Amino acid sequence: MRERLADTLDYVFHEVGGSLGVTAAEAERTVASIRTARQLPSLFGAYYDMVLALEADRLEDARALARELLTPADTSGINIAAIEERSEVEAARFRRLMIPDPDMVRQPDSALLAETLARTDAAFDLLDRGFPDMAAEVRALLCQIVIAAGPEDPKAMTFDGASSYMLWGAILLNARGQKTVLDTAQALAHESGHNLLFGFCTSESLVENADEELFASPLRADPRPMDGVFHATYVVARMHQTLSRLLAVNVLDDIGTRNGKQVVITL
Repeated sequence: MRERLADTLDYVFHEVGGSLGVTAAEAERTVASIRTARQLPSLFGAYYDMVLALEADRLEDARALARELLTPADTSGINIAAIEERSEVEAARFRRLMIPDPDMVRQPDSALLAETLARTDAAFDLLDRGFPDMAAEVRALLCQIVIAAGPEDPKAMTFDGASSYMLWGAILLNARGQKTVLDTAQALAHESGHNLLFGFCTSESLVENADEELFASPLRADPRPMDGVFHATYVVARMHQTLSRLLAVNVLDDIGTRNGKQVVITL
């Protein structure tokens, strides 16, 4: 994904860098940095926003986004934090590109956030003990886990987790969407699976069906494009694989300690 981003930016800056206010030296330095080190998901988002701004002839917006791209931030490990702990620009981008209705994505209160962070930490511990290959793959795919709170109204439209091709390397988790450590372990396997499939789409789509073709899916009431059905099938299989591995090595219904607190792993 970084290689393709670097190649594309190299082309864009070569063709319209002058109009964007980007010098050849700045372009070369930025592209080299992206090739060399892991980058934050918002860098991918800024690129897509810039291209859309160019296509809409919003040159001033495109120039501002180009400046954002000129300061890539190397990152390592996974940063797990609440939506409002991001910069204002980054938080707005996550809301806009991850969820159809940005108003669904709210800042969790301190108690809910602390509970979710502890549960996520314990979920990684569970995967490390019971399915280390999955734990390693999640860490390789993701560099940001954004915690938000969906609506409290049980009748309101909400989400459990979300990911976006335009924010590769990030997932959004609803602090109210998972109740147990096992729920969160499945959510990590699920949403990282979408990112893996996104990584396979750098040159072409996973399916040949047109987006306008809609199909019934056992996981959703509404008809979906085949790409959505494919994604859903894959991530459900990935969740099943995770549960099967955890059951096989007898790490469920266990009690452990994380950060000095007792954590109960329950089904």
